[in-house]
Amino acid sequence: MDDESGPYPRAGVSEVIGFLEILDDESGKIDVYKLGKNIDHQLEQLLSVLETARIFGFVEYEAGDVFFTPKGKHFIQSSQEERKKIIATTLPEIPVFRELLSFLTHNEEHAVSTEYLDQLITRDLTAEEIQKIKNAVLHWGRFAELIWVDSDEQEIHLEEKEEEET
Repeated sequence: MDDESGPYPRAGVSEVIGFLEILDDESGKIDVYKLGKNIDHQLEQLLSVLETARIFGFVEYEAGDVFFTPKGKHFIQSSQEERKKIIATTLPEIPVFRELLSFLTHNEEHAVSTEYLDQLITRDLTAEEIQKIKNAVLHWGRFAELIWVDSDEQEIHLEEKEEEET
């Protein structure tokens, strides 16, 4: 699932959070076969969700079981705002996000065409895989409030941080 530039998230925010909620309901550990029977996902879609959760450091696999890491358990027990903060600190650890955020930060306008993201993820992937990864990258970045997307202009923008009052 990974290429030389590192792992790519292929599942969206709601899919991964939904899976983590199921895992939490199962006391933090579930047999992958049982999970597949209990949810309405095709195998490829289920694997994308599991791998995305693993990339974010929320779960690990062993002997057919998937289970929470301490980070995953903390994430699922957190508020929506805390979840956003956890994702915002995790995204820069993922190579494709790190490259995108670095470019946006160093670009004077803090914006880039969505085609730039296409270029980051096109290495040896099909058009369908590229679109799936692109959608996941954009969804996670928006969820963490690190980026926003101008759909009309097809541009990705660095989210400007508001000054907090002290």
